[in-house]
Amino acid sequence: VVSTQSTGNKVDDTIVRDLESVLREKYGFSGSLSNIKFSGKTEKAFPQLVSALRAQQDETPGLNVSVNVPGENGTPQIGDSAFVYWYGNGWFTATVEDWLPGELTYMIRWTDGNWAAEKASYNNLCVDRVPDPATIGVGTKVLFKQGLYYCGMNDDGTVCDSTGRRLTEAKKRELAAKRQISDRWHMGRITSVTTNAQGKTVYNGAHVHKDDPQVSRDNYVGYSQTFEGLRVSQLRTLPNVFNCIDSSPTKTSPSKAGNNAASCDVFVSKVSEDDRSVQRITRQIRDKFQVCESSGEASSSVIQQTVQHIKSCSVYLVCLSDSFIENTQAMSELLYAKKTLGKTVIPVVMGTSQNWLHTTAGMLLAGQLYIQFGSEDVYDEKVSELQSNLEKLVISDTSGAGKTVAEKKAGPPPRVFLSYCWSNSKSSFDAGQVRSYTGHTLSDPRKVKADIEEMIGEKVWLDIEQLNSVEDSGMFGQIADGLKDSSIVVMCVSKEYTNSQNCQMEANFALRSLHKKAIVLEVGSGLEGDRSDWTRSSVGLVLPTDQKPYILTADIITDSEQYREIIGQICRDLKETALSEPIEAVEGKAEDDESNETTSSLRASVPMVGDSVVAHYAAWQFYPAKVASFDKHTMKYTVDWDDPDPSCRVQPYNLVAINVTATDDLIGIGSSILFKQGRYQFGSSTGDVWNLGEITDIVTEDGEKFYSGKHSKTAADGLAVASWPSYRPTFERARSHDLRLFPNAIEMLQVYKTL
Repeated sequence: VVSTQSTGNKVDDTIVRDLESVLREKYGFSGSLSNIKFSGKTEKAFPQLVSALRAQQDETPGLNVSVNVPGENGTPQIGDSAFVYWYGNGWFTATVEDWLPGELTYMIRWTDGNWAAEKASYNNLCVDRVPDPATIGVGTKVLFKQGLYYCGMNDDGTVCDSTGRRLTEAKKRELAAKRQISDRWHMGRITSVTTNAQGKTVYNGAHVHKDDPQVSRDNYVGYSQTFEGLRVSQLRTLPNVFNCIDSSPTKTSPSKAGNNAASCDVFVSKVSEDDRSVQRITRQIRDKFQVCESSGEASSSVIQQTVQHIKSCSVYLVCLSDSFIENTQAMSELLYAKKTLGKTVIPVVMGTSQNWLHTTAGMLLAGQLYIQFGSEDVYDEKVSELQSNLEKLVISDTSGAGKTVAEKKAGPPPRVFLSYCWSNSKSSFDAGQVRSYTGHTLSDPRKVKADIEEMIGEKVWLDIEQLNSVEDSGMFGQIADGLKDSSIVVMCVSKEYTNSQNCQMEANFALRSLHKKAIVLEVGSGLEGDRSDWTRSSVGLVLPTDQKPYILTADIITDSEQYREIIGQICRDLKETALSEPIEAVEGKAEDDESNETTSSLRASVPMVGDSVVAHYAAWQFYPAKVASFDKHTMKYTVDWDDPDPSCRVQPYNLVAINVTATDDLIGIGSSILFKQGRYQFGSSTGDVWNLGEITDIVTEDGEKFYSGKHSKTAADGLAVASWPSYRPTFERARSHDLRLFPNAIEMLQVYKTL
């Protein structure tokens, strides 16, 4: 805390110099505060200081500035300096004097001496504050500087040419000496976000379209339609109307907003262009959940109601499309829910377009699993996936008996972890969480869990009771914690289990990374073909070989007596191995050495800075590159391509694979891999094109394995190589050195959690 003395309306220069000295010595500050006219009022001086420090942080990696200050999310505060759009003439400086939430306008006073206060709509005002980089992506509207504004008088008493076109150099020097020249600010849109030669994030863009009411005239000296290489400190952004409403001194309380706001389970964010498709989806969930939707109306009362709905909901379901990302209000709503409130978000992608990935929405939702309704063939499957995710997050009276997640987690962590696939659970089917299931009543993993608990007298870890997030950092993080805390894993394996990407990651993390003890229980159909599929999968390859699986399939278990005998055998195994000590004796045991060893081993499969990788470029094409940096906040890599192409360098973590030979024990039937097919040329550079594929068959000849498979993406998914002469829908007899594997998402999170 720095106590300042002021002289009149300005902070004493001595205080500023002392503050600079402290910042340099203790925090590596290398900027300057002496050029800032700090206000004598704390509520004005503090935001000025924060803005200066954030600008320096933008230029200095490692300088950590973390300050909570009113309006830090870009919401204008009384007394803020701002740029305000004035009747088509440009953006001029003003001071914010009041906020009128009922009109969505601010009262401002110009700083040019005009004494009259005026109203300015929230979307015609930008606070003079460095914006949060997380709020700027492709398509974002920003203010940027270009050219100068001349405001003075000619020798004959007339107003000088503000564009500078008709001014002599002598006149310009005269106006500069009188401080009658200022920067011109213009409204533009970001067209790309790249990294410069120094590894800094830079923004490129253009003036808004000529039909936009905030477009600038092009008659000034220095005009260019585009801008390139600007840092975040050189940009300003419009306020988020939802933040503005939420920060109002007099807000509608949940009780006044009505019972609907207070009891909203799922809030659906959409735009009118997608109404028909969205309504088809929401009809599938309305019978189980209280659903509220965004209306798209821009009135103050509707936005206030929307704020209350979002604040009260358990899950924010965002329906992404090209129309959505082009809608400023819809994008503001998403920013408010995700960034301001930290709501749990389920992204639903309407159609096959991937344009949203490059926008602010893509940055906010980086690393999350999204549900894509891109084909009628998989519509029912995607609805089931959505319902399953919602069931994990919205604890209803029927499934949770009114208990919160925290209440369900009370007590020591379970020593037994049950790993299973919802598609093998009759309980999941009866609850409407899946469209169909494979198995029978006596092979339901959820029933198995309840009966094991009864026999051993301890809690068993089950996802629907433990998880409260579907985000990678939430859901996968909680699964990882549950596995690490457990002593043994009961794995309910089947064809459906090994076909599930989440189940594969769970099994591999437990057995390969953590080396957990496991009891294998076969569920599902029991058909020989299905059994062959799961035993030959990557999961089957890692299962314990010193024990035979217990079998609960319908062809073996026909009555309750047989079932109880199998469960009894499992419980005896549990008590003789992992549960031989009382729970009090193992509670709180240190696992630091094991944790450090696990993290160290995981790094071998997780791309790190400097590693050679094969990364996604565009349209499902993958090319060799090196990792330049990793952003833990957005879970995205920046890569340097092996050829000189400077584009598409930022990619999500789950589309970047280490460029090392995949080992045979990690590849099984159904494994997701990268394989070579086709060649490319960029300038003088040539090389192989890598493609996303799935293993469909494995044969062994003379001790060597050969892999066959198919493309995971098609032309309908935007696969670029589908139109190339070299394209084939399948590949045959590839060796392991011709394949690459993506890192396990759970392993990825554990590695970067420690960095």
